[in-house]
Amino acid sequence: MRLKKEHIFFVILLLFFISWTILIYYFSPETIVNTIGIHNSYFIVFLTCIIGGISIMFPIPYYLEVFTFAAGGSNPFLLGISAGLGIAIGDSTSYLFGYNGGQIIPRVYQNISARISKIITSSPEWLRFVILIIWGSIFPFPNDLLIIPLGLIKYPYIKIVVPLVIGSIIFNTLIALAGFYGFNIFI
Repeated sequence: MRLKKEHIFFVILLLFFISWTILIYYFSPETIVNTIGIHNSYFIVFLTCIIGGISIMFPIPYYLEVFTFAAGGSNPFLLGISAGLGIAIGDSTSYLFGYNGGQIIPRVYQNISARISKIITSSPEWLRFVILIIWGSIFPFPNDLLIIPLGLIKYPYIKIVVPLVIGSIIFNTLIALAGFYGFNIFI
């Protein structure tokens, strides 16, 4: 049964990539943004990021939207902010899962979570803040890898969400700027 779920996930992800590739092959980013509207592009990115954040360890490639909408003329900074806030809202479910779901998480994952939590909490407060910003702004890994373990140890939510939002806004703004300025280089 587990193998079947992994195949389904792979097929869905592959279909999303193929669909998006076909979409931008036949329609320019400008056409896509003009069709949905610039203001709607921020809202769509926001909603996609919430859904991506809610789905624990199930990455949704929202950054393709961020890149495409920026290439189509949407403001890269507003796209970065929309994506960062959406991810923060969605990732809140991961924190709640860790905070309340410690009993249902398998022992192996609890041990891994304990190690991650120990690394984070053994450093000074300012360094934790910087580590979480760097994680959110550089690493393409899901925030769930940090949020769930920190939820398990009941680490204060505000101390997690603020630096991760800052990091996610930086990451997504960089993707949007790449789309805004770099799309014509690749096409």
